[in-house]
Amino acid sequence: MDETVGSLSKGSRVWYKQDAETWLLAEIKENSNGKPSVALISGHPGKLLQGVEPSRPVPANPELQQAIADLTQLSYLNEPSILDNLSQRYGGEHIYTNAGPVLIAVNPCKHLPLYTPQVADQYKAGAFEAVNQLDPHIYLVAGSAFRDMVRQGTSQSLVINGESGAGKTETTKKAMQFFAALAGGTGVEGQVLETNPILEAFGNAKTLRNHNSSRFGKLIEIHFNKTNHICGARIRTYLLEKSRVVHQLKGERSYHIFYQLVRGTKDKTQREALRLPGKPSDYNYLAKSGCTEIDGVDDAANFAEVLEALSDIGLRPADIHALLCTLSGILWLGNLRVEPVHADDSSRIKNDAALSNAANMLGLREKDLAYAITHKKIKTRDELIVKPLTGQEAVDARDALAKALYAGVFTWVVAAINAKLDMGKKASGRFIAILDIYGFEQFQTNSFEQLCINYANERLQQQFTRHLFTLEQEEYESEGIDWTKVEWVDNQACVDVIEAMPPKGLGVLAVLDSQCRFPKGSDETFMHALGDALAANDHFGTNPRRPGEFFVNHYAGPVSYNSAGFLDKNKDMLNTGAALPAG
Repeated sequence: MDETVGSLSKGSRVWYKQDAETWLLAEIKENSNGKPSVALISGHPGKLLQGVEPSRPVPANPELQQAIADLTQLSYLNEPSILDNLSQRYGGEHIYTNAGPVLIAVNPCKHLPLYTPQVADQYKAGAFEAVNQLDPHIYLVAGSAFRDMVRQGTSQSLVINGESGAGKTETTKKAMQFFAALAGGTGVEGQVLETNPILEAFGNAKTLRNHNSSRFGKLIEIHFNKTNHICGARIRTYLLEKSRVVHQLKGERSYHIFYQLVRGTKDKTQREALRLPGKPSDYNYLAKSGCTEIDGVDDAANFAEVLEALSDIGLRPADIHALLCTLSGILWLGNLRVEPVHADDSSRIKNDAALSNAANMLGLREKDLAYAITHKKIKTRDELIVKPLTGQEAVDARDALAKALYAGVFTWVVAAINAKLDMGKKASGRFIAILDIYGFEQFQTNSFEQLCINYANERLQQQFTRHLFTLEQEEYESEGIDWTKVEWVDNQACVDVIEAMPPKGLGVLAVLDSQCRFPKGSDETFMHALGDALAANDHFGTNPRRPGEFFVNHYAGPVSYNSAGFLDKNKDMLNTGAALPAG
């Protein structure tokens, strides 16, 4: 349909753009001289705006199309019409809306009776035949994927994406619960669902936007046997935010499992065995953000659920104890006090309870742990040199060790889950994969983690648009369907800003890697190198008033990144050649 206001007659409804963020419903009163006059219906009802710029109003859909279930059925698909339709549906507690093959979910931020067994039974029919009379729902999408897998004999996938707090984790859980209800019967479906408390405890945290934000990406493959029942699963994880272990923004928390451990371990003997203090804020790693609690969340009760789930996936009591000891040891690392030795520009670890507790929990001798944090080995062609670290270098080495240990713990836990869910020879080779990964992120301060997350989202956006527009339209052409070709903008230029490699050019990641290899590379030299490589690129920029920052024009909008710490985070400065004292 023609979406220019010039084609509209007197009495037509339009959306008038008041400012960058506000659209007001209006009615055309006169439209003959190229600059229409409109009367506002919302905002200031009845107010007449004469001779407005023709770019300010856009056509509005007729009232009979309000709260329609599929956006593709709207007469006009402009921004305000889409937002208004979603708002109308949301007001009626219809949180799901279709956009062709895409399901849009708006987080209700409250419990709704949308996932009861009775509702699931209604949508099970969609797993065996196409059903048009049912409202949009994650169950309908999941059922469609199951139906296509069975009929076509090929694996399917659900991609769940959105910004932090949009409800990705909950949507993933609801899809898994529906598959369990739909194709259960072997008992494995219960084991698959039991992994949720474990993954949330070890991989989720409170952020400024979300009390239960997944700080890693995961691909869950649900495997089916020859009779189309769940027979196992496999979980792959991506981009664990290791830096959260040692640093969080004000008002945020580290991973849930740390607070659950401190508050949920009730037995006095066990608390002593794990060297646990009285409260989470006694640990420096947990105290710095000023937030250790979440309203309405019982860390102790959740810890009991996690312990039960760990046992259910096959971990022995000794394994669970060793796991908890490692978590305690990681937290005590943050309490190690590094003292600079000015005489020779070296450092040492203060011999106190923190050192004793950290070493004991990690199964090390105190002197070995202290020496390893304050020294590093440098291998030359002819010899091995042990170099003392300065105070700041020792602090960085300590934090790198804590991050590496937690990443190892996370990987070990996921491996234990996969061992329990292994499908063996029962699998048919068909599965439904659910991808749940960080949404696009933009905070007041954005660092290396946000760049990696937004890069992943650029790639997902590219995959989505190429599939939805390019492949679908190629199919229309091959079938001789008469349709109006949709022009769309590929985001390859933005992807190149981040990932380009010679001879195509140098992207941010290539420049970063080269600076990490450069002996005197620093945040300052990194910024200079970025300017040299990308100054002429329209999707990259810097601001002289904000030194140390650069911005990338993403598909979702420009994001400014603070380069401080980029090199250290990319190197992940774990002292793999940690020096140990002789004897």
